[in-house]
Amino acid sequence: SVRYVAALVAAAVLNLAVLGGAFALGHSFGSKSGTVTNKTTLSEQLKTDDGQSSGGSTGGATSTASTTGSKDTTEIAKEVGPAVVGIKSTVQGQMSLFGGYSTSEAQGSGIIISADGYIVTNNHVVADSSSVSVQLNTGSEYAAKVIGADDQTDLAVIKIEPTEELTVANLGDSTKVEVGETAIAIGNPMGLEFFGSVTQGIVSAVNRTVQVDNRTMNLIQTDAAINSGNSGGALVNSKGEVIGINAVKVTTTGVEGMGFAIPISEAKPIISDLLDYGYVKGRPVIGLSTRDVSAYMAQQYGWPQGAQIMSVTTDNARNAGLQQGDIITKIDDKTISKGSDLTEYKDTKSPGDTVKLEVYKYATGKTESVSVVLSEQIPD
Repeated sequence: SVRYVAALVAAAVLNLAVLGGAFALGHSFGSKSGTVTNKTTLSEQLKTDDGQSSGGSTGGATSTASTTGSKDTTEIAKEVGPAVVGIKSTVQGQMSLFGGYSTSEAQGSGIIISADGYIVTNNHVVADSSSVSVQLNTGSEYAAKVIGADDQTDLAVIKIEPTEELTVANLGDSTKVEVGETAIAIGNPMGLEFFGSVTQGIVSAVNRTVQVDNRTMNLIQTDAAINSGNSGGALVNSKGEVIGINAVKVTTTGVEGMGFAIPISEAKPIISDLLDYGYVKGRPVIGLSTRDVSAYMAQQYGWPQGAQIMSVTTDNARNAGLQQGDIITKIDDKTISKGSDLTEYKDTKSPGDTVKLEVYKYATGKTESVSVVLSEQIPD
């Protein structure tokens, strides 16, 4: 199976990608008297990235940027390693029979993207967390706040308030990545005990379409070792530029060397929105949750195949007369045989657009056409 790789310690079951091959803790860069906030600059750089590396001004912090040619792996490990952090997130579970709540702790990785402490990681590293902390390669540990998270792209941005100078990663251009070029992965195998481990391989494929937890993701494939413990870590090219954020691996028995990273060029606009709004703007939503009506169900109940409404979540959908049990069979004359067809078409639209639905009404058994204005998807 292809799945998110994340390392969970203490009684929880979540898989986190890790990397093997040791990388020693770095030295302290000293304290700064008041970190200059450069969130706005960072967000603008991410939005207006023209395909060049987006290191930009780091507000006095050390940058991993390279304006020259290739470096050897030793140089890259020394320069980029300090920009990769360890992340611990505590997840509160259900109340036990004896009172109190059970907790579990996830460990992953993150990449420092600004001098004032903004860090990008995978959403599944910090999802549903009650507290998050970050460990630097200096050994310092800071409490972190989740600024924004996006389940659809598996990206999240967190923030620490550092009292020392940070090394900021240089974000490259993944649209220029070629199959066969060097790929170096940096992260934390088996949690923070093996902090900052480095592995090297090549880019095995680009624009690889992978199904993960019922989501279609466009990823970079690499054979650089990615094992249990390093989701959110950096995939780096030979110039020391981050070209991807390690996220998933193939875990089928007998399969080795098939890890995947979120391309950094696709991540940049998501990161920018998470910085500015805490969620990704401009995503349309009809306002429904659905289940698939299979051929078997259609035959058993005399229904048409399509996407059956299980709940209605927006006023626009309610005002259109959509109700639980109704079955959507077409959207703008496109036949719908399952819920993913509906989602795929809806994602080509924008909030405010109107779509026409052909709906089999559960209450009457009649088919009607209704129009719905798409809303913007805003997380709770």
